[in-house]
Amino acid sequence: MRFGLLYEMQRPSKGTEIDWNTLYKETLEQCELADQMGFDNLWFVEHHFLTGFSGSPCPEVMFGALSQRTKRIRIGFGVSILPYHHPVRVAERVAMVDQLTDGRVEFGTGRSNAYEQTGLGIDPRDTRAMWEESITMIPQIWQSEEFSWKGRFWNVPPRRVLPKTYQKPHPPIYLACTQTESFKLAAAKGIGVLSSASYATSVLTEHVKVYRQNIQ
Repeated sequence: MRFGLLYEMQRPSKGTEIDWNTLYKETLEQCELADQMGFDNLWFVEHHFLTGFSGSPCPEVMFGALSQRTKRIRIGFGVSILPYHHPVRVAERVAMVDQLTDGRVEFGTGRSNAYEQTGLGIDPRDTRAMWEESITMIPQIWQSEEFSWKGRFWNVPPRRVLPKTYQKPHPPIYLACTQTESFKLAAAKGIGVLSSASYATSVLTEHVKVYRQNIQ
């Protein structure tokens, strides 16, 4: 069995008064200790606008610091919200962290929720298709000497996208799943699943069965 930590970077809030400085420094110290104590992985969310619940809008900044303060623990995007970012930028960020950590990155992906999507100018009705297009592009970006793309949401003329990832062919890829259809989708894409204990274990058991049946 492997043990990890998932960070929302939650903090007490009174109005808008939040001690951000202490929050981030204590988080780094906790992660450094987790590495020393033998935990297997760290995961950081990407959330926006969630006062009092999450202070992690750009986890890759924390990962840059953790790449130098940890030695063996794996570091996970839990998750990168693909509709919010150009796929080239996602590929670049993940590859840089993978290089800095000597190949300790896990790459989780997702779509988030309507409250955050509309706050960033994203139509919730488009996010499934945006995720699909992005998740198709990113592994190709990492594995192509020269990449080009013409799609519904993004167009890229022939370009060399650098750096490439340390892990070959690329870091492990996951989809955050809560619904049965998401487990089927992850299986169809041949990628892993990130889920939580936010519902009964009997429900999760059925989701895992669906995933395993479809991944075959």
